[in-house]
Amino acid sequence: MSLSRIAAACLLAALALSQPARAQEPMLRGPWLGAGIGTASAAVNCDICSGDRNGGLSGYLAGGFTFNRSLRAGAELTGWLDNTDEVRQRLLLYGASLYWTPTPTASWYLKGGIGMLNYNADTTDDEEDDALGASTGALQLGVGYDFRAGSRLWLTPYANLIVSTSGNLTSGNSIVTDASFSLMQIGAGVTWR
Repeated sequence: MSLSRIAAACLLAALALSQPARAQEPMLRGPWLGAGIGTASAAVNCDICSGDRNGGLSGYLAGGFTFNRSLRAGAELTGWLDNTDEVRQRLLLYGASLYWTPTPTASWYLKGGIGMLNYNADTTDDEEDDALGASTGALQLGVGYDFRAGSRLWLTPYANLIVSTSGNLTSGNSIVTDASFSLMQIGAGVTWR
């Protein structure tokens, strides 16, 4: 089964199991935890890179504090994995995000965040090759829709875009400057708050 079909099945399950949010819900405050899974398309841009986008499995773990119905903040670990043409690639984003709901009765939110993006690539057929690696700053923009699934449980289809600043891509003693990364992610998550 392809990753896009898995993501679509997760979104349909979230919609089927959810209940519409009630307008007279009490104000949400306090800690929250979340996790999600889906698919993503990533690209590495540099002088020696092919520039192709590769699809792969993606997900996140997050936690933080809800200040009021319109604003919550959290720390997040987002990851992407791909194994194409005997090359393993991994992107990890360690970051902080703000989630903003425009009105108290809205169920959708906008997300913005910053963090440190780590990239790693190596070949599966030659273990002695030096891996490619990079660490650079990144920005994250996202949107999601919260469906109430229980008294403290929410199901959320989401979409995120992560873009990095330019950094150095290194392999052993070789350095490629002006390397940048982008990740487009869709999936479904679960939040306890």
